[in-house]
Amino acid sequence: MTDGVSEDLGSGPAVDEEDPEESNVAEVSDVDDPDADGVDANPARAEEALRYFGADFDVDGLVRRLGNGTFIIPTFEPLAEAETEGYEGFQRGLVWKKKQMDRFVESVLLGYPVPGIFLVELPSRRYLVLDGQQRMTTLHSFRHGKYPVKGGVRKFSLRYVGDDYKSLTYDDLPSELSLLFDNTFIQATIVVPQGESGKKAVYALFERINSGGTNLRPQQIRVALFAGEAVNFVRELNSNADWRGLFGPHTRDLKDHELILRALSLLETVRGSKTFRPPMAKFLNDYLSTYSNALPSDAGEIRSEFAEACRLLKEANPGALKLGGRQVNAAHTDAVLVGLMVAIGEGVSLDAATVRNALDSLVNSSKYRLAVSESTSHADQVKARIRYSVAAFEGNPVADES
Repeated sequence: MTDGVSEDLGSGPAVDEEDPEESNVAEVSDVDDPDADGVDANPARAEEALRYFGADFDVDGLVRRLGNGTFIIPTFEPLAEAETEGYEGFQRGLVWKKKQMDRFVESVLLGYPVPGIFLVELPSRRYLVLDGQQRMTTLHSFRHGKYPVKGGVRKFSLRYVGDDYKSLTYDDLPSELSLLFDNTFIQATIVVPQGESGKKAVYALFERINSGGTNLRPQQIRVALFAGEAVNFVRELNSNADWRGLFGPHTRDLKDHELILRALSLLETVRGSKTFRPPMAKFLNDYLSTYSNALPSDAGEIRSEFAEACRLLKEANPGALKLGGRQVNAAHTDAVLVGLMVAIGEGVSLDAATVRNALDSLVNSSKYRLAVSESTSHADQVKARIRYSVAAFEGNPVADES
């Protein structure tokens, strides 16, 4: 091993030792949320909210811009430390396996065209990469001769390629091939958000153009576009030990973050500062946009109420969010969190037994079960389940208990 980079030895390492380091966090949450992809009845028109244009970058320029921070690959790992200012704590990680990386590099060396990328121009004139992350990361890794593996980094020599390129590193390339690699052009579409609707339109765009096998999930797009105080507040709450016991392990789709965000957003409807209007995705985006620069004035109380709600739920029933099945039920989760946080804020006397009884009364209400299982993003259903939950935790009867 030299300079922290392990060498490729004779017959080569086992495949599982050679593949890039991937997060041990699961990709997708086990959450029942059938209405997660609600349709926005009034989407922003691109001509009103976006400006966009094309630009060509050679690979050498792309790699250089990644290195100096002009191009930012957003990070989505819930357990990671801060890596890029303003986009803290969300490292998606290198998702491609070594074979995918090698084959992509070989395609460039063979002169095949490279699919385009999408960049979002930030006010700082830096550019957020929201489509093409794996391709750009692979080009950067090959150009610098190393990629991450378990325990460190490994020398990037080509393995899953034709005989002409096998075992080559970037430094081993003949001059004509290194020039071909560096001078390969990649077309970029640069999107510039315009006005108040700009970021929301970018969100809508990436919902539509997500391509390939490693799509960004809605909450991953949100934390990149709406990075700020609210995103970091949700991240902080997501680390609560009792919440982790209720939801389960961290996942890379950030559904755990999204459910907390739903509770925070819907809490404002109970307290009168907002009215819920579908789709849920737009409602959540609006909350993050509103509080991107400063948290709500009662953030301290919200933090305490959330922690106490999770503690009581965990003590009353560790499976409280699963509504009789093995999956966390998204609509039930936001309703229970909001109802319990409201009751705590009102000073209602609560313990594990009273919380357990309130949960039982909700589960035994056919109207509540309907509100958390069908058309869960419809405004009437959202209002109904929140109303029933608040009543239950305040000690009042829940509609249609059977």
